[in-house]
Amino acid sequence: MKQVPRKASLNALVSGLLLAACGGPLEEGPLSSDVLLGTQGSALCSGASISSLAISSFHAYGGEASGDGTWSVTFPANGIQLDFYIDGVKRGEQQLKGDSSRAGTWSFSYRPVSCGESHTLELKAYPLSILSTGVERCETSSPASTSATFSEACPTSTLSCARASTTQITCTGNGSGGTGGPYTGKWQRTEQNHSTGSVYQSGWYSGPLSSTFYCPQGTPILAPNNSDLRIEFKARDVNGLESNALSQTYPCRF
Repeated sequence: MKQVPRKASLNALVSGLLLAACGGPLEEGPLSSDVLLGTQGSALCSGASISSLAISSFHAYGGEASGDGTWSVTFPANGIQLDFYIDGVKRGEQQLKGDSSRAGTWSFSYRPVSCGESHTLELKAYPLSILSTGVERCETSSPASTSATFSEACPTSTLSCARASTTQITCTGNGSGGTGGPYTGKWQRTEQNHSTGSVYQSGWYSGPLSSTFYCPQGTPILAPNNSDLRIEFKARDVNGLESNALSQTYPCRF
């Protein structure tokens, strides 16, 4: 009888070898993408660090903070992630690719920031590996960081008031400094009635630099003054920055 040779299955042979080597059956399926990315990320970022991080200038003008600086990273990183914090609050982030020397520049702006007080910009940086296939942030024990303080002077104001008649007070304010004019006025009036204990306040409102207020003048015996009128003024510059408030108070009969 003619004997037909048996062919060994290549798949069965490989499976048998792996089974013998590992001591159990194999679970079929592709490698997890997380595993592949983790392995790739580790290789891309190994030894990467921030070699320099600097703020060249940072200032405020017209209620807007802005500035620029430089950075560089070490191989194998070729880019950087920058996180921008103003007064401890994150206000923006950037991912930048470096030149052939693995270095570059950055610029950043943010508004609004208040005038008349000091602010802090803090910059935190992480190295990046930027390839055509994607961006990998290289985690480090702590980010590189640097900081700078900045401020902008508020405008200043003047206020003069005088009684124009027995029923009216006329006030004129003006502004200077800040980011310049033309200046507009912000006014507020507060009436306090001493007879009833009631207080009325208008709240701040915009107006011209001169304004007239109703304040009847009483006679000492027949109709004495029983209220106070407090007039407050702030100058507002062309970019919306405001001065500190000035005030004058007059006795009135309401």
